[in-house]
Amino acid sequence: MPFWKGDGPGRPLEFGRAIGQLMRRLLEMPRSEALLALQDKYGLDAPAAKSLMRYLADQNKDNDAAPHYRCIVIDCFPDEIGDWRIVILSPFGSRVHAPWAMLISSRLRATASGEVDVNWTDDGIVFRIPDTCGLPALEEFFPDPDELESNLVTELSGTALFAAKFRENAVRSLLLPRRSPQKRSPLWLQRRRAARLLKVASRFPLFPVVMETYRECFRDVFDLPGLTEILRSLRSREIAVQYMRSDHPSSFSASVLFNYTGNYIYGGDAPLTERRAATLTLDHVQLKELLGTAEFRDLFDSDVIAELALELKRLNGFSLRDADDLHDLLIVLGPLSKEEIYACGGEDQPRVSEWLNALLQCRRIFPWAICGWTAGTDDLVLPPLKMPAG
Repeated sequence: MPFWKGDGPGRPLEFGRAIGQLMRRLLEMPRSEALLALQDKYGLDAPAAKSLMRYLADQNKDNDAAPHYRCIVIDCFPDEIGDWRIVILSPFGSRVHAPWAMLISSRLRATASGEVDVNWTDDGIVFRIPDTCGLPALEEFFPDPDELESNLVTELSGTALFAAKFRENAVRSLLLPRRSPQKRSPLWLQRRRAARLLKVASRFPLFPVVMETYRECFRDVFDLPGLTEILRSLRSREIAVQYMRSDHPSSFSASVLFNYTGNYIYGGDAPLTERRAATLTLDHVQLKELLGTAEFRDLFDSDVIAELALELKRLNGFSLRDADDLHDLLIVLGPLSKEEIYACGGEDQPRVSEWLNALLQCRRIFPWAICGWTAGTDDLVLPPLKMPAG
């Protein structure tokens, strides 16, 4: 069974809270009602609903042992060789877990006598601490929310994430051009060239590609405002912490550990340049100006934003000429109601109705049903999925 996954956007904090709320509701409901809710409201079939409830019940054998939007679980247990594994279980997503894990690992390395391994997913964070070190105090897992940015600047420069983002930005800015546009550059050679460039760039605090890499990590990869809010809620006890210590991992911890194993099973094969990212010096004032304290929305005229929104929705300066245009509209914008299609088509509603009927007859569009709610042909239509041959 493959364990490796490509890079992708982490779970947003709002989605994580919704998952946590659903998890708590399912645990508080009687099992029969929870099974019916999963099937009727959330579109699961009976076997899937039973498996999910069994999974939650296995985790919640001890009272309040399941994480949700108002509770974080810290699970401690020894691994197969006697080292300590510490798993922080929370539903808040990797955009919050990634900077959180970096800050905790830096604090643990300052107190532990050996190497500390760390890995994070959308469902939690895993730490491995040598058996010669005792379990850290609970306070080590909750850094000061007012010092997040300054501490992350120090930690981020030595990570594989920073090295990879720096290489991508250097390629986009044409600092690492191809020798021949007709030939593909091997990735391992790009890593070596990016490492040399990073070594030179580390001498200049205002190097543009370095600043852009920090901006991309802080704004696009991490959710620092969300992490700050969670840490402050933990300090004010709005979010509770459940501490568990056992001889074996819980069901949730075992799922998170699967990704940890996949991350470190080939740890010795990691690219050298991504294990030796140079320590950088920065102009923190310039970084703050680049990140900005004001929202980007304040920098643009509200009329321009509204006009762009109408253009993206095909409601401004757009008209349907034939059935093919209507089909392309659904492919670009996704499922639309009949009223939304008429809004894009202008005042020629009879012709739009004819095109809709023609597309339905030749099966280029079809009605859509989801989560027990059925949309008729007058409500919601979308283009069919393209299935692979065979």
